[in-house]
Amino acid sequence: MKNKSFQELIHDMGKCNECLNLQCENKSLINIYKDYNFSINIPSIWTDWFNRLNSDIMIIGQDWGPYNDMKKFYNLLNADKSNWKELIESEKSSTIRMLKNFISESSNKKYSLDNIYITNAIMCARQGENYRGNNIDLKKSTLNCSKYLLRQIEIVKPKVILTLGYFPLLSISKIFGFEI
Repeated sequence: MKNKSFQELIHDMGKCNECLNLQCENKSLINIYKDYNFSINIPSIWTDWFNRLNSDIMIIGQDWGPYNDMKKFYNLLNADKSNWKELIESEKSSTIRMLKNFISESSNKKYSLDNIYITNAIMCARQGENYRGNNIDLKKSTLNCSKYLLRQIEIVKPKVILTLGYFPLLSISKIFGFEI
């Protein structure tokens, strides 16, 4: 049931173009779910979502980063689906290494990133190669995507939600109706 609901969610995200319409000078996003291939079952470079739909913990980051990096990882994954974990380890962001340490230390090694559902407040990827900076409208994109984040929360039903930064917290505040 969760897998079917999640496939429907990914399909709906693939039809969304709200953030694509926010394009202005050097600010644009790419809908990475538009042509998503469900046979891979890994819609992000950080997590195999379909295998984590029963997770107790959900971590929500800001966005997936640049599309060029995601496309590179998808192409490598398509060439050899068995190398997913090695691809994640080679991802250039230090965030994943910091999260591993934090989760391991704070849970007395009960949890690891292998049993945590990881997602983002913004579901699309940035154009270009820039991980940070003001190349997208973070607030509008976060608020546009909050309906998809809500559906993920409803499917996974985590016991704990950890937000990484202001924009994931903004999305959660909209979903659950509290002031920051």
